[in-house]
Amino acid sequence: MTAPALPEGARDIVTEQLFRYAQDMDELMRQHSRLQQHHQMILQSLGQEVHSPDLLPHLLMRASPMYWVTDADGRITHASSQLHWQFAQQVGELVGRNVAQLIRPPQDILIDALVKRLAGQGVMGNAVQCRLEMAGPLPSPQGTVWEALLMQIRQGGKADVYWFLSPALSDQTSLLQAQSAFAHAVDPDHGLIVTNPFGTISSVNSGCCRLTGYAEAALIGQNPRMLSSGRHDAEFFQSFWLELLETGSWSGTIFNRRKGGQIFLQWQTVTMVEDLEGRVLSYMAAMVDLSHTEQSSKRLEAMAYSDALTGLPNRRMMVDHLERFFAEAVGSDHAMALLFIDLNRFKPINDDLGHDMGDLVLQEVASRMRNALPNSLLLARVGGDEFVVVLSGAKYVEQAEAIAAQLQLALKPPMFIKQCTLSVGASIGCAEYLRDGEDMVTLLQHADAAMYSAKRFGLPFCRYDVGMDDSDKPNLERDLWLALERQQISLVYQPQIRSDAGQTVRGCEALMRWQHPLAGEVDPTLFISLAERSGAIVALGNWAVEQVCRQMRLWRAQGMAQITLSLNVSLRQLRDPDFAGRVKHALEENSVDPHLLEMELSETQAMAFVQGDTRHIQALRELGVRIAIDDYGISFSSLSRLNFLSISSFKINPQCVQDLAHSADARAISNCMIAIGQAMGIEVIAQGVETEAQAQVLAGQGCRVIQGFYASHPVCAETLLEMVKGR
Repeated sequence: MTAPALPEGARDIVTEQLFRYAQDMDELMRQHSRLQQHHQMILQSLGQEVHSPDLLPHLLMRASPMYWVTDADGRITHASSQLHWQFAQQVGELVGRNVAQLIRPPQDILIDALVKRLAGQGVMGNAVQCRLEMAGPLPSPQGTVWEALLMQIRQGGKADVYWFLSPALSDQTSLLQAQSAFAHAVDPDHGLIVTNPFGTISSVNSGCCRLTGYAEAALIGQNPRMLSSGRHDAEFFQSFWLELLETGSWSGTIFNRRKGGQIFLQWQTVTMVEDLEGRVLSYMAAMVDLSHTEQSSKRLEAMAYSDALTGLPNRRMMVDHLERFFAEAVGSDHAMALLFIDLNRFKPINDDLGHDMGDLVLQEVASRMRNALPNSLLLARVGGDEFVVVLSGAKYVEQAEAIAAQLQLALKPPMFIKQCTLSVGASIGCAEYLRDGEDMVTLLQHADAAMYSAKRFGLPFCRYDVGMDDSDKPNLERDLWLALERQQISLVYQPQIRSDAGQTVRGCEALMRWQHPLAGEVDPTLFISLAERSGAIVALGNWAVEQVCRQMRLWRAQGMAQITLSLNVSLRQLRDPDFAGRVKHALEENSVDPHLLEMELSETQAMAFVQGDTRHIQALRELGVRIAIDDYGISFSSLSRLNFLSISSFKINPQCVQDLAHSADARAISNCMIAIGQAMGIEVIAQGVETEAQAQVLAGQGCRVIQGFYASHPVCAETLLEMVKGR
């Protein structure tokens, strides 16, 4: 009998619904670094060149007929044969001369300073392109005008500056257009993409077309994200842009997708190119296909099925293994069970002792469990500290509880790591085919539910039982405690628009979102109230402060104008003795101006203040953080309280805004609140603005800032960046 086809997207369902521990970003980046090192080892074993951050200048050096190399003092130490011969014929010996002697004033002074700056970079950074007027008589259409692309290469502990030269075609040609000549000269074994400062592709070489499968005309004018494989998350690209914008270059391995849909691995270096004034002209990306030989392809494919940290099979291999089982199990007597394992006491180790210690613990745990299992059983690491054992065969299914006990026994002895004595345990859930599920998705869900029951009741082992799904999942209050660790919490940003300044963005409010794997997107009002009641709001709030400060740093690096970022804070969070210190650390770590961070308290919270709360507010004000009142007008708080808290702004509550178009009372109340704000020097923001009629009433009353669906829905960080730059 033919096995039924797996429902479309079932693999994604498995990933999204069951393995909800997305590894935190630090671990992902460390694993990505290990992957890069592993790829380099593969290339070395094949006798191939190990690619480095210097890939782009090496490619240009091979491609360009005219280049020279200068030391840190600007003396020419080497020149291409063609260029050297031309100079030798017309102006005498080239090597040993200082480039400043070959460039007409006043550019010679600028170039001398530029060479010293490029050579002084500790690592390869950005490149610089300029148009030079040479003092020598070398021929070009302009007589002596040349395009020059300068970048650093470090060799043997010293830095040299490489000059790639080309006669200028026309003084009307832009520097970005001139880069096309450099791009097309690169050999077709390597790809080269040039984009403008906004990421639009302006030129590619034939190698890029060969690697990607796209014709040149199909790539020009597009964004390189069209090649995205989907293998890298938003955090990867945030880290990529931070490094690129801060250092001027980025190098590493990255998965891309060819036109036919095939995903391939490549080594890529991206270099920022500036002009003499420091303005970004372009980005040049050089790339090499790492999957071009059969041997390296097989090794890379094997790596795709292995967990980089522990060496165990990863979730992808486990899913493939289960797919094969279910394809063969239809109409047969095949037996199989799953053990879903979640470590206990791992998070405090990882948080308090650091991720390096957490990595060593996970490696030790994996080794112990692997040694405790028969070699024929699949043990996979499927999340941060989650593992799955596939028990194939009736013999092992019958021994499920005994095998779980062996795993518990293996984890029981203390671990001695870096002079620390550490102990972890595990909660293990079991689901059996066919008793607990007839398909992969259901069986994994039920094994997961059984594991949660074991954890909830403090049991080492629990079999799935009918009704567990109803009683245990989804349990939002319980799952909320794990949501951060599983990277289910994210932030979106709702712009606050100035209606009196050409619709510019005054700032934005960071709003928390929770994507539950089973319940979907949870209503923010619901989960925030659950967090308040359970105490999880403190951890969520601390995470949000760190996240928004990192995001403000990234926006600044991406050239976005500075705006105010508002963030809700609860009384529980405010009363945490470490809260002000955490805020200070996040601001300083990311070099954020404290005045740009605005903490919002609801009016009802402000009215519930006790004497000690004002000290916490004062501590934030002393840092320079702004204080705002949210939903003003609900509780009719006194003017003296507004003055006492020294707030910078307040928001008219959405209920009042909603009634503006048809209620004279609502218009009178909003008019009064706006007048109060103006009289006290407090900025007034109307939130919940959804229609043009509401916006017009508010503008007529003097409210200059609005927030709501009429101005913009909440958007992701990348969209807000484009919005602010566009305005």
